Parts: sequence; structure tokens; C-alpha cells
Amino acid sequence: MKIELSAHDSHHELLSKYLGQLNEEVTAETEIMVIAGDWAHQIAYNKHCQIFNKRFQKKPWAIIYCKHKVDVVIAYRLAVALKLPVRIRAGGHDHEGECIDTNAILIDVSRMDVVDVDENGLATIGPGNIFKNLTTKLADEDVMIPHGTCATVGISGFIMGGGWGPWTRKYGMCCERLMGVDIVLGNGHSAIINADGDNVPDLLWALRGGGPMSYGLVTEFRVQTFPLPKVLIRFNLDWNLYPDEFCDEPTCSYPTIKVLKAWENVIESDQTSRLIGTNLQVNGKPASGDSFDYETVCHNCRMYGYWEGDEDSLNAFIEEWFKGVEPNHIDINPNHGGTESNSAYGDQLMSDWARVSYHKVLEARYRNGENVTVESEEHRQLLLEGKPLPPDYDDPAPHKITSRLVDSQGLGNEGYKAFLQSLTSELILEGNRKLGLFTYVTLGAIVGDYYRENPEGGNSAFPFKDKLYTIQYQTWWNTHESEAKEKQNNYVYNRTNRALDWMEVARDYNIPNTSGAFISFKDSSIPTKTYFAQNYDELVRIKEDCVEDPYNHLRIRKSII
Repeated sequence: MKIELSAHDSHHELLSKYLGQLNEEVTAETEIMVIAGDWAHQIAYNKHCQIFNKRFQKKPWAIIYCKHKVDVVIAYRLAVALKLPVRIRAGGHDHEGECIDTNAILIDVSRMDVVDVDENGLATIGPGNIFKNLTTKLADEDVMIPHGTCATVGISGFIMGGGWGPWTRKYGMCCERLMGVDIVLGNGHSAIINADGDNVPDLLWALRGGGPMSYGLVTEFRVQTFPLPKVLIRFNLDWNLYPDEFCDEPTCSYPTIKVLKAWENVIESDQTSRLIGTNLQVNGKPASGDSFDYETVCHNCRMYGYWEGDEDSLNAFIEEWFKGVEPNHIDINPNHGGTESNSAYGDQLMSDWARVSYHKVLEARYRNGENVTVESEEHRQLLLEGKPLPPDYDDPAPHKITSRLVDSQGLGNEGYKAFLQSLTSELILEGNRKLGLFTYVTLGAIVGDYYRENPEGGNSAFPFKDKLYTIQYQTWWNTHESEAKEKQNNYVYNRTNRALDWMEVARDYNIPNTSGAFISFKDSSIPTKTYFAQNYDELVRIKEDCVEDPYNHLRIRKSII
């Protein structure tokens, strides 16, 4: 690879040299899309630039869709040789949009989607796999990994960020099962790194939850699977239902604190092993003129869970553990997973536990006589027939995320008070829900059999093994395609600034017995060290000693260094 460089080369000239050399060296299956072109090309190019968080609209100089490891090596080496900035994208779900950048070379590995499982249950997984496809392929082999909750999230950022999901209570974070990688280091050289029993190389330890991008471009993951159980059920329980889909104040059946404490009792117990993973979603609401009382305030709550067992055992669990705080609604997915199921795992077991769906609001607006826009004739017919629309849980949409975690001793009375007050705010306005503006938290259980029995985990850089659960504050809007089509003539924009102000207030709220932040729920305003806590200094050392990246080409705002 020989390139002539001049100190006077413009960005245009550097890009021309890059594309000329790249076209000569990459395999025929590599697709290259550049920013320049006619109007039709620009429309197509903008679609290729879109990531999951529509709040960010960035325009790289070129997008390189790689199919093979050698193409990643070539694309990266050439960019470094020509001193061009680089980003890498797999699933495109970085909440701060750091998987893409304007005026950069974007290496996209979404088409590197091989999946293979050997006789020892070790899965070789390409970095472009998303969970809807990956989980179905693994389930067809009667094995699984601790995947996430959103069907279109990719394995790459997920596992390097830790990997929380519906299997966490039983099997820990996904990163605990990462056994090896093929990786392109900062100098453009490829390396194969594997664990050897209890001997875990420093770089592999860092990749187990030490965040994406910092240590290299991973072109293959090797993850130890576990046997899929015979029967697996996805379910959810609801408390304090809304009287209708336009209302922001729920009907109070139980104070939120009673629901929260019941959920905490479940996740902290060593008698609930068959609840292999769960989170609790609590919707924020407008503050009323009444004085705040954390022991009586009510919020709409939904518990999501994965249950290992049949419906009879699940119903018995619900009856036993939620006495005195019986759910107002129980939804048990009739399409079970597990080795006895013939359903496609990715279609039936994957759902986004982190999103409030807008489809019920859309249906209510239609029934109310409003002229609503739907994205297909099929959906229009469903509305005409009074049938439910499919959930919109995986539509890309503008949003903001921030997080913290609950310490091992639990929130305590002052922690409960502050937490619930943060969810009852004058920045959350009446009428937000009707406009598809949702503000809420999801609490993701970490505590369970795995970290109870393995307090050090599997020798990973994930720093929060002793926490009870994550707190993920979220604001989403324009989550349905029909709302996005309203463009700027959308009344939601009278409210988004205050919703985003609520996120900042929530981020800085003094909630006793909470600490840290989870890198997969990225908020660029939180200091990087907060995400990696006691492991930060060691991760910096590994970055400096092992990655061969003196100019720090492998960097984003929340990377190490």
C-alpha cells in the first residue's frame, strides 16, 4: 500500500486518492457510497446515513460496506495512511450517534453476518448481526447467548458495552461469555485474541464491557452459548392503567412505591430463578398542584419478563409474589420460545423493553375521528376493522437517554423519595402522550443468580456487577412513521425542549444510593470515567499499551482516551 501524500492536499484530493486506491484493493462484494452525486443519489445516500437516533443527521464522506475482514483492514489502513478520520457502524444504535460522523470515512460491517456454532457450543458471530436474525439462527441450534431486548440492535456495540438483557439474572451480561475476537488494531494489523481457560488477555478483558471503538475494529466475535430451555415465555404486567390513550394521569390502583418494592423483592430473591430477566418501566407524569408525597404518588408501570417454564408456573409466580399489588393487566405472549417451540425466536421473543409504543395512541386518535397518516394500506385496513396495529418498537426515532445504577444496599427511603420525585415534573406537560412524546424510566435487573454466585463475573471490565439494577431515563418523540411525515408542522416541537430539559434535570438529580452510568445508555455529557468507574485507569493503560494507536485514530467522544 503505497500512497503519495502532499502537505498541500485538500480534503477533496485526499478523498479522491482514498477512493481510487480503495477501488483497486477491496473485494468485489464491497459497496462504496460517496457523498457526491445527483439528486437521486443524494436521496439514496441520505437513507444510508440514517442511524437509529434520528436526532442526529451526519454526512460521512464515504460509506464502505464491507463483507469480509480483509476489506475492513484495507478500508481502515487507507484512511489512516491518508490521515482521514474513521468511524465504524454495525447496528447503528449508538444513542449519541457516535457510530457515524460528518466528514469521515464510515466503515459499515452490517453485512458481515456469519453465524456458526461448533460442537462445544462456541458461536462464531460476525459483527453485523442484529438480534432478530442472530437469536433465530442460534435458537435453530437449540442454543442462545444473553442477548438484548431490541430486535435491531447489533451484537458489536452491545457486547462491548456490557450487554444487558432478558437473560441477565441467570447468565449475567453478555460480555461475560466473550471468549475471543478477531480485531484490527490501531496500526491496521489484524490480531486473533482468545481466552485460554482462566487466562484472559488484557485486550480481551477490555473488550468485555470496556466500551466500543477504543481498542480496535472487531471483525469476528466468539461467544460461548448456553442450552436453550424447553419452554420460554415473554410476558408483561401492568399497574395504574391510563383511562384512555390521550390521558397523562393514570388511574391509581397502587402507589408506585408499592409496585417498585414488589419488583425489587422479586429480583433480589434467590427463590425466583425462573424469572431469568426483567425490567420495570415507570412513566413520568406532570406535577400537580398538590404537595408531593412519595408514599402515595401513582405512575403507570409495566414489568417485562422472561420466564423459564409453562404458563401455570408463571401464573403461580405472579399470584405469590404480587399479593397486595395485583397487576391490573397480565399479558402472556402465546408464542413461546425454547426447544419445544416451532416459532422463529427473533420474531416471537424479541421485543423492545425500552420503548413506549405509539400504536395505541394512533388507534385512539383514529377512533376519535382524527385524520391520521398510516404507513401502509395494510395498516389503514386494520384501523378500519378496529384491529390493533403492529407495535412500532423498532422504528428509528429521535430520542435522548441518560442513566445511573442503584447501589447494592438499595435506594432507601430518601432514595425512593428523590427517584419518584424526578418522575413527577412540571417539565412533563399535559397532552404529551397524545402527541407521541414519551418520558419515562426503565429499570433493568442486574441482581440474580449469576452475579450472586459469581460476584466477579467472568473476568470482565463491566464495572457494576454488584449493582441491583440500572435506571435508564428516556425521552422519545416522532416514534411512528406517521408522525415523522408531519415534518416541521408538528405540535410536538412546542414541547421537546422541555422534555429534553427534564432529561438534564433527571441526569443531575440527587438520588441517594445511586451511582455510575451504563455506557450502552450513552449520554455524552456524563464524564467517561463515570461509565467505567474503578476500571477506568486500567482501561486507559490497556489502550496505551496494547492497541498500537499512538495518534488515537480509534476514538469517539466516549471512548477510552
